Amino acid sequence: AGVVAFPEVDVVSDFETGVLDVAQANGIAGLHANTVMFGWSRRKARLESQLRIMRAMSYAGKNTIITRLNWAHEPGSEKRIDIWWGGLQNNGDLMLLLAYLLRLNSGWAGARICVRSIARDEKERELQLEGLAKLLPEARIGAETEVLVKPDELSITEILHRVSANADVVFLGLQEPEPGQEAAYADRIIELAEGLNTCIFVRSAGEFAGRLG
Repeated sequence: AGVVAFPEVDVVSDFETGVLDVAQANGIAGLHANTVMFGWSRRKARLESQLRIMRAMSYAGKNTIITRLNWAHEPGSEKRIDIWWGGLQNNGDLMLLLAYLLRLNSGWAGARICVRSIARDEKERELQLEGLAKLLPEARIGAETEVLVKPDELSITEILHRVSANADVVFLGLQEPEPGQEAAYADRIIELAEGLNTCIFVRSAGEFAGRLG
């Protein structure tokens, strides 16, 4: 695939402590990884472990990505990347960067990037649109924007599923659950991913200028 990378297999006695040890010690020629990416597991317990690791990675200044691959793109049709920006976490810039990097791939050149958000009322919608209008030119990433006002009869999940059902990739921000709340938050992530194509959940460990909250 022409990707510059090197493989490594580490044998550990425990998944969580093993990932933490490897992630903190890994590096080559003075370069150290700043992001840990997990694949999607069918076991909820493994997702809970990933969320606990995410908390520790944040303390270490490392980003966390959890990816659920479900490619459903039709050959010859235009690709679409949706970014759902909650505004309360500092994940927005990292999601934009990842979408931009994906579009650099020849197979994704020309893909539409749509930054979406949900507001409680029209006043909040206008404020979020203003924030996005300022941010996107600074990020130099061509993207469409849409801020929806949440109808009372629909949940956030229902809106997300309706709007992004046909998106090829959906970026969603991750919050950091309180200790002991990983199982409930894992259920929330599983619910969000259902009914969508490829989902990429992102937790940034750093402060970014693109925060809308």
